[in-house]
Amino acid sequence: MAKKKRKLRISAVISLLAVLFVVIFAIVKLFDKPKTNEVAEVEEVQETQEVVVEETPTPQPTINPEEDERFFDVNSYLVVANKKHKLPDGYEPSDLTIPNVEMRYNQWSLRAEASTKLEEMFAAAQKDDVYLVMGSGYRGEDFQSVLYNSYCDQYGCDVADTISSRPGYSDHQTGLATDLCGQDESYDLSVSFEETKEGIWLKDNAHKFGFIMRYPKGKEEITGYAYEPWHFRYIGVDAATEIYNMGEFYSFEEYYGISGGDYAD
Repeated sequence: MAKKKRKLRISAVISLLAVLFVVIFAIVKLFDKPKTNEVAEVEEVQETQEVVVEETPTPQPTINPEEDERFFDVNSYLVVANKKHKLPDGYEPSDLTIPNVEMRYNQWSLRAEASTKLEEMFAAAQKDDVYLVMGSGYRGEDFQSVLYNSYCDQYGCDVADTISSRPGYSDHQTGLATDLCGQDESYDLSVSFEETKEGIWLKDNAHKFGFIMRYPKGKEEITGYAYEPWHFRYIGVDAATEIYNMGEFYSFEEYYGISGGDYAD
């Protein structure tokens, strides 16, 4: 009889263990079931948001352009000469070089690197059946004084200030600016130059050689000068390409946030 009771107790324990096993298995399956689409989407969004937050760049401090040495060091290719920023009295670049290109009106020079890049640009244009002519380059303070005064005599100084620079304020005095022409002299220093194949080629390609259109269309109040599709300024390939990529007729002053416009006085 005792033996029989022992067997019954063992059987009951085994049954109880079996029941517990089934319950535990059911609970595990319940928590291990696949996530619903809604839950999965929420978690996916949360993970994406976390990645975005981690990859957001930390803002970098900016330099006040009016205190940035790049624009006031005469050895910099970004040195500024406009109606708000005068070059040092009597400044003349130390590395002026006469580029080996076709010229008109005079024998012109540019700073050495700008001169080399100008030669490369003329050669590239020629491969596209475009023949450029250099119509102006470095102009010293004395030369600029004579030119500006002649415009004052012809048109009055108010008009002269829109088409020429006072001595010491000229982009040409940096040794990095050039006026470019085509084979047909009738378009020289004329807004209609923009319609010539030379003008079109320069607008589309000058940045590849480090030159920008210094006084673009519609930016007279920003640059201080009337539109000049022939006036190009060397600032280096990387900088010129950055400005070109900002869009058609984007100005130097706009890109760097430096003051321009009319004379301070």
